[in-house]
Amino acid sequence: MLMKRLEKECGRGFSYNSDIAVLENYYQHQYDLIKKGDTDLVTFELVMLGNALDFIDFVKRYLGIKLDAKEKSVEMYDEVMDALSRGIINRNLFDKTNNIAKKAGAYLGFLIIANIGGEWIDTNEGEAVIVDGREVYVCDFAANRLMSGSELNAADYYKKVRTLRKNEQPIDSVM
Repeated sequence: MLMKRLEKECGRGFSYNSDIAVLENYYQHQYDLIKKGDTDLVTFELVMLGNALDFIDFVKRYLGIKLDAKEKSVEMYDEVMDALSRGIINRNLFDKTNNIAKKAGAYLGFLIIANIGGEWIDTNEGEAVIVDGREVYVCDFAANRLMSGSELNAADYYKKVRTLRKNEQPIDSVM
């Protein structure tokens, strides 16, 4: 896992539960090392962390909402997605939807890993978080949520993902 490897290399470890400023510093440090030629540090997990941090920054700058790694942010995520969905549908911002959906999905995956557990995986079907052996396609959820308005609820989705950790039978929409 990237975090464990970097803990050895950098002499410090980070978790998804860290303060956002700590994660931003960590990401910047990794980016600086990559620019200096340490391309082994370019991992899917690092890319998704960067996307999640971009989403957090975007939401703070444009909507004035401060997101973090705490579970309470799942409900704020729904508010953000409502606002973005209205902007996409009402202003015909369809060309920007894919990028926003990837970043929004990365943030949802970030919340899942921080609070439920799991790890990133890049599959032929798209970006996913593995939770107890099951693939959760967070970027697909985010794209569907943006395009369908308020029909999908991130808090309900998150609760369904949590059932994977409890070994309950999940509802198919989690996948």
